[in-house]
Amino acid sequence: MDYLKWNNSIAAHFFKNEMAGRSVHLYVTEELITDIGQESGADFSDFIQAIKTGLPGAKRKGLCVKALETQENWRRELDYPPYIGYLALFVLAAGIEGDFATHSYYPRLRTLLGEEPTPGQYPSFDRMSKLWEDLEKWSNEDKSGELGIFNSNSVGKRNHIGLPIAQTLLTEKERRALPAIFAAADLDPISYPAEGAIALLLVKHGRKQLRERTLSLLKETRDSDELRQALLEWIIDELRDWDGTAEDSGKTQIYGILRLCCKLDSIAKRATLSLRCSTKHEFPEEDLLLFLEDNSQSFSCYEESGGLSSPLISESDGKPLVGCEFDWLKGLQVRSADSSSTKWCFKLPASPIRVFVNGDTQGLPGIVEVRQLPTQQPFYLAAHEQCLELLTIWGELSCQGFEKLQIIDGLPSGWHLFKAQAACSDELIKDQYPILAFPTNIRLELAGGIRLERGNKFFKFAPPKIFLQGGSESIKVYCNNQLLDSRNSAGNYELPADIPGETKLLIEARSGEDIIKRCSLLLVENYSLPSQSNAQQFDRFGKLQIGDNESAGVAGALVRGVDCPDFNFNTFLPIQGKQRIFYVGKEPGQIAICPAESLPTDWEPVWAISKGRHRGQAMFCGTNLAESQPLISKCKDRKKMREWKEILWYDRKKISPPDRSNLKVLWQHFQKEAERV
Repeated sequence: MDYLKWNNSIAAHFFKNEMAGRSVHLYVTEELITDIGQESGADFSDFIQAIKTGLPGAKRKGLCVKALETQENWRRELDYPPYIGYLALFVLAAGIEGDFATHSYYPRLRTLLGEEPTPGQYPSFDRMSKLWEDLEKWSNEDKSGELGIFNSNSVGKRNHIGLPIAQTLLTEKERRALPAIFAAADLDPISYPAEGAIALLLVKHGRKQLRERTLSLLKETRDSDELRQALLEWIIDELRDWDGTAEDSGKTQIYGILRLCCKLDSIAKRATLSLRCSTKHEFPEEDLLLFLEDNSQSFSCYEESGGLSSPLISESDGKPLVGCEFDWLKGLQVRSADSSSTKWCFKLPASPIRVFVNGDTQGLPGIVEVRQLPTQQPFYLAAHEQCLELLTIWGELSCQGFEKLQIIDGLPSGWHLFKAQAACSDELIKDQYPILAFPTNIRLELAGGIRLERGNKFFKFAPPKIFLQGGSESIKVYCNNQLLDSRNSAGNYELPADIPGETKLLIEARSGEDIIKRCSLLLVENYSLPSQSNAQQFDRFGKLQIGDNESAGVAGALVRGVDCPDFNFNTFLPIQGKQRIFYVGKEPGQIAICPAESLPTDWEPVWAISKGRHRGQAMFCGTNLAESQPLISKCKDRKKMREWKEILWYDRKKISPPDRSNLKVLWQHFQKEAERV
């Protein structure tokens, strides 16, 4: 195999469609290189020789100089970056065993190349960071994460050596073992604890699956240890991508977490607690039936939103499961029936302290349990009496507005409820109760929005929100060099509403001039559906149609061989009781009031506004945001023009605007134009 074939084969192993939107690490071993070359009859020595030879026509001498030469203008003709083969070699050197000093890198590299294992920097190796940075740009910006997301993170003080070392912190075997460890440790990919708590859980439940080197790093207690921080960041990436599936005694199970939800009645001094299932896995279409371990009780629920189910309901009497009836110090576990085709298991982890936040962010009433103490925002704590002495001291010294709530009904025996406006420090309590530790790693994450196909492509009308976790006041977030304002002190950011479609966005968290974290995404406004001839079709039973172009079939939104009825806007906002739906177009007079009037055929609605005896709601129903701007024109029908102005301007205080910021701006434009009519 020549160098380019080796390069592309290694690249295709790591960067592929299955890794879309997920973190990629170039963990390369001699075994992997041997497996990749086996199909072509090439071995490990062939790979080393190809690396030394380089690309055909290479003009420069020296390994690192040849590697730099491959970066020049490669995007014009090649599918993969042509320097990945060299980066694979550098990672190989970081992981080989032998009679080397612990932190000795260059003798390892020279040994791989068949050279004398002398110390000292390899010629031009300090310039290799350009290749790692270009790989990050290619995967995140050029490809928008469609083949995976690579971040050029370094560990240690010597940046150029730290880049390949950062790829070796987890072996492939360890990475494959993580789902089972996550399940045993009761970790939730939706709401997970701070890094210190995760490290303790992995040490406890991963002794048999993780290397001694990995366990030693996790046991390290210094938050400043860069290797430990990089390892935990990698593990959290894997946790966030985990859908709850894991092997248990040779059988596949889907694991999730039971989360407490609470409605507080301050007047009655009562807490009403329920339990919901939390999972990243897709819920079944039918209700999920779950049993206690002793099969004494059964409960059901269904998917509601954001990976959360409806409250668990008892099958015997149809009443909600009361959350205070169980011992929170011991936890709780419910499972699906052994006879069910898909095995489910949900756990309420045992803990003497439980953290709650306002449920508004997840569209839920009351407060919802989370696994991490939020920074600079209000929270609630349910604590067992064994924790009260230290908890009270910490609350009074390290929190703002810390107070005990007087709850006389609804909590388990021996438990108390507290409220605080914000936690300012975790120093007094994080060692004793790791669930109250702040995150130590800075993370920049995309949440929500509607993705288009794979990777970080989103529809412009439904962009994601940006969350900065573990940040401080000194860290600012930028979008294409434009400073973003946080919606609140919790590190929640929204993208500017005026960003044009088909624009690649580079999101950066900066501290002064230093870039701490970055990610990228693409907002798509004009999207063409794939042709029916290229799309995989499924029949009405969900079976793949092969070579059948005549029968009725479906592929996503594409339907073939079926006469579909016209879309009925009344199903978009169903009319209830005396409620009316006002369909409003972009020109004065374009208004239809249902159910009294039928929808017009000569204009398209932009807004569907529900209006009853109480407050109304505006919902965008246009086909294209850019083509939905209000357009002032003359209207001969004065009655319709008056109705158009009335619903948009005179009734503006009675109608709730849409939630998304870009739609709010459009709604305000309509109101201003209606005022002028």
